[in-house]
Amino acid sequence: MSYYFKNYALNSTEAQLQKDLSRIESDILINHSNEIDEQLINIEDNLIIYKNGEFISTDSDIDQLIYETIIESENAESRFIITDARKRKYMVNIHDMSSFFDENTALIKYSDLTPTYQSIRDITMIISLSAFFIFLITTIFGFLLIKRITEPLIQLKNGAFNIAKGNYKPLKVKSFDEIGELTLAFNKMNEDIKSSISDLQHEKNLREHIFSSISDGIVFFNRDLYAIYKNAEGERWMREITQDSTLVKKINDEIIDVLYHKSDSSFKYEVNESYLNLGFKNVAYTDVNYGVTLTIRDITNEQRLEMLRHEFISSVSHELKTPMVMLTGYSEALLDGVVTDEDDVREMISIIKDESDRMNTLVNELIIVSKLESGQSLLNIMENDIVELIKDIAQKFRFEFKKNHINFEYKSELNQCLIPFDYDKLNQVFTNLIDNAIRYTEPNDTISIILTENKRQVFIEVKDTGKGIKASSLGRIFERFYKEDKARTRGKQGTGLGLSIVKSIINGHGGDITVDSIIGQGTTFTIVLNKDGTSHETL
Repeated sequence: MSYYFKNYALNSTEAQLQKDLSRIESDILINHSNEIDEQLINIEDNLIIYKNGEFISTDSDIDQLIYETIIESENAESRFIITDARKRKYMVNIHDMSSFFDENTALIKYSDLTPTYQSIRDITMIISLSAFFIFLITTIFGFLLIKRITEPLIQLKNGAFNIAKGNYKPLKVKSFDEIGELTLAFNKMNEDIKSSISDLQHEKNLREHIFSSISDGIVFFNRDLYAIYKNAEGERWMREITQDSTLVKKINDEIIDVLYHKSDSSFKYEVNESYLNLGFKNVAYTDVNYGVTLTIRDITNEQRLEMLRHEFISSVSHELKTPMVMLTGYSEALLDGVVTDEDDVREMISIIKDESDRMNTLVNELIIVSKLESGQSLLNIMENDIVELIKDIAQKFRFEFKKNHINFEYKSELNQCLIPFDYDKLNQVFTNLIDNAIRYTEPNDTISIILTENKRQVFIEVKDTGKGIKASSLGRIFERFYKEDKARTRGKQGTGLGLSIVKSIINGHGGDITVDSIIGQGTTFTIVLNKDGTSHETL
């Protein structure tokens, strides 16, 4: 307890120092000053300012001691405790602010630990005295109690030996205190033996049921490598494992190694497109090896998630590499004066801006995808008119359709369709879909939006007569960073996140989105939204 109080007091002192330093830092940053006002020394108690090799303080003895400690230390910690000539301890906390100034700058604040250690000594003394008196009282009480219960306990001991030998003769009850009650319970033991055996059998069956219901496969091998116990999941996996002779040999070798070295082990293996983690644990009792327990865990989902994570990192790195290289190259060319022609300079600046916009778009889309997939609420769902939204989209792309000589058609028998949705987010969905359609169409092709409904759902089709999408790509187009062949697109290629965002937004509305495409004939994206805003159910 003394150790706990000591740590609590020191941690509280450190927390207060850090709180004071954070407050001082906030005050300095709020003033937007390029230098720290040295008047802080007069305002704040126990404060030292370090600026580019110089210490500013009240020049007290403890200040000098802190200077020397920091200077003599090769790697001064952010928090340390020092002792002055009078054996007084001080806690020192260093707060680095170099990132906010052009020179090395830090705030140093310290606190006298003398009151803290005095309190700790007082608490320690109180605890020690309390423990001593409790020890005396319990010793006296224990001596009296032992004398009172020794004789009855000897009788109970002899009775226990008799029961162990099979002699279930009841004991004579001589008192009605706790010992007497214990004797009564002892006598009742004979009557409970039969029911205890029944309970043990029930518990055994329960354990068997528990093992059978475990999601991991469990197989116990004896020393002869025979599987003498398998739960239901273990039985299923062993049927697949036995079809792979290489894996069977590896398991047998691992069991032998565990049996003789008594060290647990595990390894991963792929079986029929499933990834398994096979763990081996030695079963030993009183230095005798009885066998090895094999635990079979299906880690297919974890493995695929890990692969997706590596793929995501690789994709982000790849997407950022090209614009970064171009930004660096063109910036260096402009700074070094390699290009002086005004038209060339303007062209390079334009390229730098385009690549910067591309990086900004990528980062913004990554933020949107991350928030949508983390479950953060980004949707402001309220009742809106889907017909009005589609008309706004058509007006928005009117110039793009005209510039690229693309025909646009809107087909709907509805003049109004009020359903709950986030107007801005669905605007982004249709913007991404139509922008993709423009990329994969040629002059004189047609892009159509078809709106239909039934009693519970609204169906919106975004259809084009463009180049279409390969069948091998249809299953992956909603993946992050997946892109079709760049040669098949019109103009600049996107970031590969647009359709992933589209799917996340539609899923956030409780809807669904599907895609159908035929090479050379076009592509159709179908969005299904429920009129009551609930999750999508196929009707």
